Amino acid sequence: MSFYSTGIALSKDIPDIEGDKQHGIDSFSMHLGQKKVFWICIFLFEMAFGVAFLAGATSSSPFWIKIVTTLGSFVLASILWYQTKYVDVTNPASTRSFYSLNWKLLMGAYFLLPLIR
Repeated sequence: MSFYSTGIALSKDIPDIEGDKQHGIDSFSMHLGQKKVFWICIFLFEMAFGVAFLAGATSSSPFWIKIVTTLGSFVLASILWYQTKYVDVTNPASTRSFYSLNWKLLMGAYFLLPLIR
């Protein structure tokens, strides 16, 4: 979950690069660029889902729980990857919508987390 939390923390600054410039806030989006930070966040999110997938697959849980956790992690990662092609990092509304989607995916991951042991 720390990969995912770091990704969310970084992605919240992507849409407001102009506000950061006006107020003199040094953010990763300002230094590295919105597109690069966006893809760093995607990498972190996918890493989190990959770790959850592996943890579910190798857990000592019953077989049906392994199926639910691995399939659930795969579906969440696929939704994220599918939505990346519709994000325009220069459009604040688009990146805010994507940020909101990430919170929804995180809630889905939190649903799967108790199943892994």
